[in-house]
Amino acid sequence: ASPSIAASLFGALDYLTAYPYGCTEQTMSSFLPNVVVAQALKAVKTTSIKDSASLQKKVQKGLDRLYGFQHEDGGWGWWKDDPTDPFMTAYVVDGLQMARSAGFAVENYRLNRGRDKIKKLLEANKNEDNKPIDLEDRAYLVYALNASAEEDARYVLDLFGKRGNLQPYGRALLALALRARGDKGRAEQVAGEIEKSARANDLDAHWESTRRPMLDFTEENNTEATALSLKALAQLKPESVVLPKAARWLV
Repeated sequence: ASPSIAASLFGALDYLTAYPYGCTEQTMSSFLPNVVVAQALKAVKTTSIKDSASLQKKVQKGLDRLYGFQHEDGGWGWWKDDPTDPFMTAYVVDGLQMARSAGFAVENYRLNRGRDKIKKLLEANKNEDNKPIDLEDRAYLVYALNASAEEDARYVLDLFGKRGNLQPYGRALLALALRARGDKGRAEQVAGEIEKSARANDLDAHWESTRRPMLDFTEENNTEATALSLKALAQLKPESVVLPKAARWLV
């Protein structure tokens, strides 16, 4: 028996904390949850984890590893010496900004170099292999840029004009980027479109999305698409009846 679906969050906090290791993606997949858990411990005083004393060390270890993986061009790839990857660069810049917002000391020039690389990727609209950047990845680049600092509106406005081609994953990132810019009108418009596109029934709701081909495989991206859509609606339409249904689906 559980008093609410929110109770499931408390048991997840210990599971999420991990020691960063491996490649850039593996490091980020430990580092970012550590930051999220640290935020949760600050925001909800009744939460606790078994090993809270080492959390700060884990976050710092993650920062040090990410600094070491940063390429000469300011971006990040899967490894230290491979081509810079648009998704991975957005992933790390997003994570560094979240860590800074959570109160951790992040080296500004690392973040600034990453942001400069994002601008170059958006301008070229192609990766190091000369292939066009996937529109969902472009949405993540635009979001990471706007969430970390005020930026030229043309990138996000261009994406807004192409939102009909975005999957729910990218559309949620667009809504969050617009909110970060303070563009309330367009942000709420996209939030309304997100709300209407939910696959909902009397019990729950979710959004369906497909991950771009990476490492020779593709797969459904419904969990991340639903989590991001929920995040966007929570910030832009907190009264939406879809919110509790989406939360239930995620649990």
